[in-house]
Amino acid sequence: MRIVCVLALLLLPSLAWAQSRGQSELTGQVGWQYGGTQDYVAYSGYSAGDFHANAAINFGGLLSHFVQDYYAIEIGYSYQKTDLMLRPIGFQDVKVGDLSTHYIQLYGTRYVPVRPDKADAFVMAGLGATGYSVPGFNSRWLTSFAIGGGVKFHMSEKTGLRLQTRLLLPVQWSSGGFYFGSGGAQVTVGGSSTLVQGDVSLGLVMKFGG
Repeated sequence: MRIVCVLALLLLPSLAWAQSRGQSELTGQVGWQYGGTQDYVAYSGYSAGDFHANAAINFGGLLSHFVQDYYAIEIGYSYQKTDLMLRPIGFQDVKVGDLSTHYIQLYGTRYVPVRPDKADAFVMAGLGATGYSVPGFNSRWLTSFAIGGGVKFHMSEKTGLRLQTRLLLPVQWSSGGFYFGSGGAQVTVGGSSTLVQGDVSLGLVMKFGG
């Protein structure tokens, strides 16, 4: 009987912190977003080259709801403000302006208990929309895809830490104006193209419901 009681007590943290159906979580995140380069053929008198978004801090949040044990639907948002650079071949780089980037995506996430009372690994995949804007230029929203993964550490029944990395893939489906272009500066982009970005973030998890 004593052995049964001891085992039950040892299992209590695991049961309390398990990623169970009906539970929800809210995560605030801060990270480092990188990438975002697009070649161009001609831009406002400059020779061929590329546009590049410098790596910089991003901020965001994630709302998670577990539809089955260890399976969650998650809605995420992240924002980054950085320098958009014009890099013509053979010439000095030029700052075009301050670029604001918004990611709004819906994920399906699978958690795998590494140590149920300590940490869970997870993989995630999703799609949504990505918005780019620069003062004085036309804003542009693109379809985007994402894959990622990481580890969530359980600090208590109500809190945790989420270490996450994502590969972000905004897609232009047709040829035509470049997504950073303005009405007076046409940029030729042949066919569909995928912009490769990514981030690494750390988040504070608040657990509720269930």
